[in-house]
Amino acid sequence: MENLKIYLIESSFQDKVLLGRKVREYVEREFEGADVSCVQSADEIKQVGTFAVIPFACPLVSLADVARAAKGLRLKGASCVKFERSSAYVARGGGDGKTIFATSTAFFEISSAKSYCLVYNTLKDRIIDRHLSEGAIIFDRTTTFIDDTVEIGADAKILPFCRIEGHTVIESDATVSASYVLNSVIRAGAQVENSHVVDSEIGEGTTVGPFARLRGANIGKNCRIGDFVEVKKSVIGDGTKSAHLTYIGDATVGTRTNIGCGTVFCNYDGQNKHQTNVGSDCFVGANVNLVAPVNLGNNCFVAAGTTINKDLADDTFAIGREITKTTLNKRKSDL
Repeated sequence: MENLKIYLIESSFQDKVLLGRKVREYVEREFEGADVSCVQSADEIKQVGTFAVIPFACPLVSLADVARAAKGLRLKGASCVKFERSSAYVARGGGDGKTIFATSTAFFEISSAKSYCLVYNTLKDRIIDRHLSEGAIIFDRTTTFIDDTVEIGADAKILPFCRIEGHTVIESDATVSASYVLNSVIRAGAQVENSHVVDSEIGEGTTVGPFARLRGANIGKNCRIGDFVEVKKSVIGDGTKSAHLTYIGDATVGTRTNIGCGTVFCNYDGQNKHQTNVGSDCFVGANVNLVAPVNLGNNCFVAAGTTINKDLADDTFAIGREITKTTLNKRKSDL
């Protein structure tokens, strides 16, 4: 940012004296030698606080927000630019400055891990208060962490021990419990329990978890992604179920298909990833290996323990069995 010192100016504070110093004195000290015409004067606004957000992990504004504002200052030659989503401004400043966070009652200097945590939790409470006022149901604010960029619908339930980050959308009546969610969409009525969800979309009425992991997954409506199921870069059709201990990678699965316990989509040959396509109304039994690239048509039945490495047409029954030799219980030397 070409050594551009960034300050935020917010005109919403009620107290005129903070830490024994009048607000105007504090503003002038911080902005000594800078053009502060954009805020007129502290006397006219009466409630002005200034602070620089150095650790951009604070969910007040994002690094991208500050970068855009700084670019606007350079291109327009302005002394102040307003952020789009808040009442805060970014202005040119001079001097070394300090990392300061301002509330309605005090200024906090962010100079240690302890003070950073204090500021972080203050901002966290603001975010949670906003979602509560908009109708979200958040049971325990002390164990819930939500980014400022997250959208939560009315009557959505956020249970304890959740981290919800990035550009995540949780629609009305959805429930998230003890999960990590990043840049994902959870549709109305869906339930996510004790799971890890990144860059994914979960359809209406779908249940995920406990202990599932989704990465780049698109899950349809009324699906079940159960315990210890991992879905990576795959599309799962409406009504499809995978209840236990399954890896689904680089795949497309149709509607109303059952993926049995222990099934592995073998997508990696040691050098490249390959695609697997499974049709609708299929039954894939337990402990099946689908060796990609491979395609299964609609209404296929794959028996438990089978390895599939060739395409199956519609309505195919596939079973793979080794020959088992049985004898009387004799010593190995007699066999």
